Amino acid sequence: MAIHELALLASFYDVTVDNIESVVVDKDFSSMQTLPGPSGKEFTDFDKVKFTIKTKTGKAVSVQADRCGGDTSFAMVSDADGKEMFRHCMPDEEDKANVSVLEAKYPGAMPYFFSQDPDYITVKERVAKMCVTGEEALDIATIDIAIAALSVGEYLTPLMRKELSGTVGSQ
Repeated sequence: MAIHELALLASFYDVTVDNIESVVVDKDFSSMQTLPGPSGKEFTDFDKVKFTIKTKTGKAVSVQADRCGGDTSFAMVSDADGKEMFRHCMPDEEDKANVSVLEAKYPGAMPYFFSQDPDYITVKERVAKMCVTGEEALDIATIDIAIAALSVGEYLTPLMRKELSGTVGSQ
């Protein structure tokens, strides 16, 4: 799970460590692996996660991520009955055309950089404008959102590791 998913939870669903009422981990989907890094030292991390957080303010949000599941991501918003209200896929057709151009221009770069290139440009432009003019950088996560997201990550990691220890699929 990347920090940007946690930033979305903090931004739009009021998810903070102090506001989490419960976390339900989908043990059938989620898994973690321990693999050696380049130094030979072993690292344990999640390769797939799925969980639902309920907040003390009555909101519920689920996250599902698969690091090995390919280059396509989507976000879906559903109502309380599970009816899909909105879906956004990335990369879309315009992004896919840009990915091909960037792959040829920058061989060997990580593939996710290519599909997120337009977003990186937008962030850089808005933050640079803020530095020059002092105007608020619209729709850019604040340092408070970043702190909340990192704090939620620190809260979830040991909880999820405990939940997944010894489950089928975890290595």
